Amino acid sequence: MSADQVDAVVVGAGVVGLACAERLSRERRRVVVVERHRTAGHETSSRNSGVIHAGIYYPVGSLKARLCGHGRDLLYSWCGDHEVPHEKTGKLIVAATADQRAALHDLAQHARTLGAPGLELWPRQKLRHEEPELRAEEAIFSPESGVVDVHGLMDSLVRVASERQTDFAWKTAVDSVEQDGTHWIVRATDTLGRSSEVRAPLVITAGGLEADRIAALMGVNVDDRGWRIRPCKGSYFSLTAAAPKPNAGLVYPLPGSAGLGIHLTRDLGAQMRAGPDAQYVDEIDYRVDESRAEAFAESVATYMPGILPEHLTPDYAGIRPKLQPPGGPVHDFVIHAEGDAAGAHAVHLIGIESPGLTAALAIGEQVDALLRYVLA
Repeated sequence: MSADQVDAVVVGAGVVGLACAERLSRERRRVVVVERHRTAGHETSSRNSGVIHAGIYYPVGSLKARLCGHGRDLLYSWCGDHEVPHEKTGKLIVAATADQRAALHDLAQHARTLGAPGLELWPRQKLRHEEPELRAEEAIFSPESGVVDVHGLMDSLVRVASERQTDFAWKTAVDSVEQDGTHWIVRATDTLGRSSEVRAPLVITAGGLEADRIAALMGVNVDDRGWRIRPCKGSYFSLTAAAPKPNAGLVYPLPGSAGLGIHLTRDLGAQMRAGPDAQYVDEIDYRVDESRAEAFAESVATYMPGILPEHLTPDYAGIRPKLQPPGGPVHDFVIHAEGDAAGAHAVHLIGIESPGLTAALAIGEQVDALLRYVLA
């Protein structure tokens, strides 16, 4: 990272930070992306289900609802234009028992209010014919849901941004961010101990699990604003060759309080996984506890009764940057711009969890719109 002045510094090279960098670089702006790991999306972005969400669950009027739907369309278009592997697999959300049908119908109505396209209600008879391994009274079928090669997506964003005027400072951690009149001075150290700094009128905090720390370095009281990240671990188990499997690429139970429930997803290599669960944690640890296979099997068996613990093999884990405390209400994304015409500007992206992957390109678009008058 050089000491030059640039137009913007993006802290974090997850999919959201990369989407912001790519969008800002379209106007030939000089952008620097600072990432403490050696590759893009080393943390949250590369450790999720890789699902493209249709926009079904989120509160009406929320950023999650608006940016998920728009982001879905942008993402499918980007993948087509840049040859990023993806597939519209469709998705089933199942009511496993008769007493869940009312909640399923409420969810379907809510999803239609949000504008989720093409939804169908599948009755029990159709499910028995199409999905003999599942046990469900009824289901929502979402044809616009799918999966994407997340690494391929991030590689494409890096490639396109790099072809313009975006530089990437890999293996470089931000130490301080200080305001100096109309600019921020971002100081950082790489893994070889070399220090560097860069000046910019704009900093975007897209640091995922570290976004609150970066905001605090910039003088924000994250606790007063309710921006403290609460890491929430989600583990995944692969289904063995002997495991029963649905025909659908994505099968979800009705959502729970801390997430969308332990669901089944099939990646582009045809590997099916169960997960994630939700465990609030005090430290970053990506190991998967194989003893949790029993609990996973018990959860999945509520809608696919043939699954057994021996059908599950530990795969990988991810950690979500949640703002929602354990047992607390669901939080929306934080996309907060601050600064004035005479001073340095910042956009804080805090608590960008699901559907952050789906919404990433729409978030980049929104950040660009917020700051267009600053960097014009």
